Amino acid sequence: MKISILGTNGFLSSAIAKFANNGGWTLIMYGLDEPKGHKYDAFYKINLMDSDLDCSSLLDSNIVIYAIGAGIQANLQEGFNLIYNLNVTVPVTICNKLKELDYRGCFVTFGSYFEMGETKESRFFTEKDILTSTCPAPNDYTVSKRMLSKFVASYKHDFTHWHFYIPTIYGAGENPKRLIPYVINAIRKGEELNFTAGDQTRQYVHVSEIPRMLALAYEKNLPSGLYNIEGKETLTVKEIVSLIHHAMGKEVSEGCFGSVQRADETMKYLALDGRKLFEEINFTSIINIKDILNTY
Repeated sequence: MKISILGTNGFLSSAIAKFANNGGWTLIMYGLDEPKGHKYDAFYKINLMDSDLDCSSLLDSNIVIYAIGAGIQANLQEGFNLIYNLNVTVPVTICNKLKELDYRGCFVTFGSYFEMGETKESRFFTEKDILTSTCPAPNDYTVSKRMLSKFVASYKHDFTHWHFYIPTIYGAGENPKRLIPYVINAIRKGEELNFTAGDQTRQYVHVSEIPRMLALAYEKNLPSGLYNIEGKETLTVKEIVSLIHHAMGKEVSEGCFGSVQRADETMKYLALDGRKLFEEINFTSIINIKDILNTY
C-alpha cells in the first residue's frame, strides 16, 4: 500500500500518517513544512496554492489524501482568500489534474457537518441533508466546505473519490484552545473556566477512527461518493464539560456557563447519520471520550 498525504503536521494528517506507519504502508508527504512526529518515505516541500502544481508524482499512490483546510479555528483569524483557496480551489485543481493524468487510485477529501449551517432541527443528518442544506451559513468556512461538497457530488471522473463528512474530531495533539483540551488543561491547572450557555449539541469522533475507516474503505472497495462518518457520542457542551469534570474527579463550578459567546452558537444541533457508510463497509466508531482523557 502506498499513500500520499497532502498537508503536513495537521491534526488529521498526522493521525493518518501514524496509522500508515503502524500498517507498514509506504508514506509520501507533501506540504510546506517537514513532517514531525512520524516516519515517512519521502517528503516534497511544495506550496499547494501554486497554480503550476505538478500532480504526476501522485499517480502510483493507491490513496491520495487531501488533509488541508482553513477556517475551522476562529481564533487563528485566517483570511477569506486562504479559506477559499485551501478549501475549494486547491482540491478542485488537484481533482482536475488527476483526471487529466488518468489517475486510477482513490482520492480522499473531507467535508464537515458545519455545512448544515444554522439548522433548527435536532436529529442526525444524512449526506443528502448536508449537501442540499439552505440553512444560513455563519462563516466563510461553512460556505467554502459547501462549495467543495457540491463540486464532488457533480464531478465526473474515472478514479475513485471518497468525500467524507466528519463531525468534531478530537484526541491528543489537537489545538489546545479546542473544547476538550481546554477543559482538561484548565482543570489540571486549577484555572477558571468560561463557556457559552452550553446548549449547542455536537457529535464527537476520535481522530484515530478516521484512518481506521480509510483502511476499511480501501479493503472493501468503497465506491465513489459522499459519506458521513458518524461519531461515537453526541453531547451538548454542558454534557461534555460535566463528563470531563466527573472523569477527573471534579465538580463543575457554578457560573461557568453563559459567560462568553461564540459564532457557532447559532448552529444548535450538529450530528451525522452514518448508516450509509455502515451499510457499505460495516464501519462504526468505537472510542469513548472518557476512556482517552489520560492521553492528553
